[in-house]
Amino acid sequence: MHGKNPLLGVWSVFGTYVLLTLIAVKLGAVGTVLEGMGQLLTGSVYQLTQGKTTFLMMVPTIIAVVVLELPCTIGAGIFQGVLLGKTSKHSVSEFFKNMTEGNHFFKFFVLVLAEELFARGLFLGLLPQIPALSGTFAFYVLFLLGNGIWALVHLSNFKNPEDRHWMRTLPQFVAGIFFTYIFVKYGLLAAVLAHFASNAILFAFHKIQRVDGVDALLMIYTGVCAAVSYLLMEKPLTDALPWLANEPVFELPGWGFWDYVKISVFIPSCFGLVFGFLLYDRGEVKKDKKSLGPFGYAVAIPLVLAIMFGLYAFLGLFISNVPYRILVLAILFAFLQQGASGSAVARTFWAGLPNVYITMCVLQALGFWASAGWLLVNALISAPREVLNKYDD
Repeated sequence: MHGKNPLLGVWSVFGTYVLLTLIAVKLGAVGTVLEGMGQLLTGSVYQLTQGKTTFLMMVPTIIAVVVLELPCTIGAGIFQGVLLGKTSKHSVSEFFKNMTEGNHFFKFFVLVLAEELFARGLFLGLLPQIPALSGTFAFYVLFLLGNGIWALVHLSNFKNPEDRHWMRTLPQFVAGIFFTYIFVKYGLLAAVLAHFASNAILFAFHKIQRVDGVDALLMIYTGVCAAVSYLLMEKPLTDALPWLANEPVFELPGWGFWDYVKISVFIPSCFGLVFGFLLYDRGEVKKDKKSLGPFGYAVAIPLVLAIMFGLYAFLGLFISNVPYRILVLAILFAFLQQGASGSAVARTFWAGLPNVYITMCVLQALGFWASAGWLLVNALISAPREVLNKYDD
């Protein structure tokens, strides 16, 4: 899975894992997941569904699941490798080796979604609705069956038929146990996010962009944006916690237009600093991209806003949970992102989804016309970054 800069990819993977571990431990989610995994593995699966779960707790739980799952999966991979020896060509490695620019986030996300719909959605969500397949015993039968079939499907990744021993899929089976826990606890979307997050850490190995002076200038400018917006803030960040509630309140008491501008600059800048420091690739930038000009912006801004507000309203017909609705919207916009490396795909996931989430909260708080001004201000603030991007590799 390595690209042109494997050592830098190792730094991205290791740094991301350490960061997620610190977050999970700080938020106290590791102990909760360990307790829940114990219940799942000892036959007390339905105890996991007791008590009210919230979106605010879902995110740290997903992080803790990934932190615990990844070393177990890697350990299972090492174990089967010791028993069976090394393999020849693997389709995933070959794909990354020949990867060119494209909407790869879309491809990988749809693949993960399909896998979770089959292994968890079908076997643990739909089939238990049949009376004869309900109950604790049936759950574990369906779990073993669905997780086992899903794991065995991965044998097709091995190019050499001689490598297709069932034990090669031990890492996938182990990972599926953790994804089953998050599915039972929070549902399909959480399982998909946990699955993709686990993959995204490993995607960061595949890095192709160099690290040079342009990257340093981008980091400096991003740092200036973060520092200035933070120093100008007059409202505490904790005021925005209602955005993460199951029934979020978007219009924050006492907040004005510039307060929303500051937080929408500060949070994405912090994400930019973190993943810039971790040396993640950015999406490909077209060198010949032309500026829209005043007339172009006058047309583009209302159009973009109409699409975002329209999609948000449309998704409301199917998704009543507002945070989940915004997450789905963020995923849809991430589908449009171009990238030529696994590292760029991972950055879209780790930074792109939270940034769109914050953006949608700000838009809902401001309303349509004030959001037009907000978009214009953000475009002006981002202009130096866009210029630097054109000189990047």
